[in-house]
Amino acid sequence: MKKPIILIIIALFFGVNTANAQFNKPLQSPNSKVNSSEAQYNIGIVGGLNTTRWFHSGGTKTAYRQPFNFGIVGGLSVERMLTKTTSISLEGYYAMRNLQLNYDVLNFPSQFNVNENFYRQFDVDYQEINVQAPFTYYFSKSNLRPYVFVGPRVSVPLSGKMIWQRTKIEEYGTANQHLSANGSSIDTVALSAQNTWQWNLGVVAGAGIMYKLNVGNYYFLIKADVSAHASLAYFTFLNESPFVHASLLNSFTYEEQQGTSQNVIGAGYIDPYLLGMRFNTDAAVKITLMFPLKKQLQGACIRWGEYD
Repeated sequence: MKKPIILIIIALFFGVNTANAQFNKPLQSPNSKVNSSEAQYNIGIVGGLNTTRWFHSGGTKTAYRQPFNFGIVGGLSVERMLTKTTSISLEGYYAMRNLQLNYDVLNFPSQFNVNENFYRQFDVDYQEINVQAPFTYYFSKSNLRPYVFVGPRVSVPLSGKMIWQRTKIEEYGTANQHLSANGSSIDTVALSAQNTWQWNLGVVAGAGIMYKLNVGNYYFLIKADVSAHASLAYFTFLNESPFVHASLLNSFTYEEQQGTSQNVIGAGYIDPYLLGMRFNTDAAVKITLMFPLKKQLQGACIRWGEYD
């Protein structure tokens, strides 16, 4: 009689200790590695800042200045994992772009035997939709993963305006040369097929780092990256005809290049005759919060932190 009781006491002792050991296991740290398969699809919310630059080549070698201006970029990203270290994504962004070009025209013969100095400024503010499909390579399988990416981009401008300003400079060379100016003239026009491209193709490339954050029975991916984009070609319709004009790299429209645009006159627009070819580029700094499309389960046969 005593023997069965002793066996029962021993069994209960080991059972209680085993259960106690299970409950005393520390919960998984957000920094710990998940030892199971990850989601094949991730969907993310993207936000950041961008800066737009127009570079020029050829023309009259006009020395222009282009200060940095920043705009907001935001959108969505859907990522499809191809392997544990590679993926392909489809991303759509709304971007607010603005830039300024300015330069000085010195000793311009405005009247007989009279030369004057002028300051010319060109401001552009517009909105744009970007759709890109980058291929990404991750250098690690850990929770902290550096990565690089490259892919094509299609850009479509929505709306915007151009402001052309010409100002007569008094006392050129002084610190307040533009503040003490008079005789200013300003022209404002909307973006149109005559002064901007309808849509263009380009290449985007960048690098960043991703952090995998384990939260309970789920995980998030936080990505931070920098990227640069350059247009490869632009397309515009000629006089509303079905024919399309394409130009490699040069983003001046056909009308601007031929001098037939109605909007290349006025207060001194920096036109192709002054600057030759125009190359459209931009750079961005973005933060992306990714939501894996796979639910993490916890059951009797699944250890804490494992995925189904």
